Amino acid sequence: MSIHAEAQERNDRLAAVSPVIYEALSPLGRRAFSPKGIPYQAGQAKNCAINATIGQITDGAGNPIPLAPLAEKLSSLNPKDAFVKEDARMAKVGLPVVSAGICHGLTMAAELFFAPGDTLILPDLYWDNYEQVFTIRLEGQFKGFHFYDGKGGFNVQGLRETLASVTGKAQVLLNFPSNPSGYSPTPAELTAIADVLTEAAADRPVVVYCDDAYHGLVFDPKAASKSLFFELLDRSPNLIPIKCDGITKELSFFGGRVGFLTFGVAPAAAAILVDKCMGLVRSGIGSPVALSQYLMEIELADPRHEAEFERLRSIMASRYRALHAALAKPTRNWRVFPFNAGCFCLLELREGLNADAIRQQLIGEESVGVVSQGERYIRLAFCSLKEEAIEPLIAALEKVCNKA
Repeated sequence: MSIHAEAQERNDRLAAVSPVIYEALSPLGRRAFSPKGIPYQAGQAKNCAINATIGQITDGAGNPIPLAPLAEKLSSLNPKDAFVKEDARMAKVGLPVVSAGICHGLTMAAELFFAPGDTLILPDLYWDNYEQVFTIRLEGQFKGFHFYDGKGGFNVQGLRETLASVTGKAQVLLNFPSNPSGYSPTPAELTAIADVLTEAAADRPVVVYCDDAYHGLVFDPKAASKSLFFELLDRSPNLIPIKCDGITKELSFFGGRVGFLTFGVAPAAAAILVDKCMGLVRSGIGSPVALSQYLMEIELADPRHEAEFERLRSIMASRYRALHAALAKPTRNWRVFPFNAGCFCLLELREGLNADAIRQQLIGEESVGVVSQGERYIRLAFCSLKEEAIEPLIAALEKVCNKA
């Protein structure tokens, strides 16, 4: 497939400032670009006295004409911000790229670098939607390693060995705090992970997707509260760290669908990658939702924000401690994987128990919902539990497992 002239111009500039990043692009990544189409031209004309560019219904002075019921619900907001601002953002977007949630951001990042047939390195405990993105949508494959090292920590050596087994460009996805395990590495582990990734990038490009969906939700002082992304900056020109985060968990704005994609590379190269993402956004969802972005800005600008987030984290921390206590009781039915952060913990059921069969029995016999993963794993989302429901949950799980 031929490359559009505008895309080739971006590629030539990228190859000049960072040949490694250019070589690491997927075929789609090389084809992608943000054209000088309607949003671009509308941005140029936004201060004109007469503006017949953007296809939005306005009063002729740039203000929207919303229907009355919607306008009444949003009466406290600036109408331009609530209804029109998304196009201005598209014309000016820089780092980070705004996406329609973290999953959309991660998918865009993958589209830039991950080609059909490519291999993604990741731990064996991962969010199941990664399969939809990388194997179903993008036609790649996984190469995994055990998440835990057998001593209660992250398996740094497993990561090193798996990287060594892949030739050429390497792509790694790491999610801390983890879904489904609820584990965040210690600062020493985070540094060791960064060292391994840097070593692997000695003579080849290494793309690292940092899924930071649960960033900040850390409940053990020995666990790292900062993203791996920051440990990877400025370590090697062959290392391409990409940060995916958003407002769903970090601001507890479920359904807001605002995410961010940050490229930890030289500014000149990052600007070209942003341009390519803008093309992917334009050709996919059109543009991110303006209203959610505006509400997010209000939240972040509010002087109560830090205290409110800490209040939320404290609620989660209390549930975390209650779950730790409930799971501390001896049982023959499962073992608990170490967890110290995020929203989840993961149990491995004893041999002879099937996770999905136990899950369905819990629903039918105890009116309890959990998630099964694989043959023997049960994920508990303590983020969605009242603290007083934790003991009954564990008791119900014990009861069903004992009967099986």
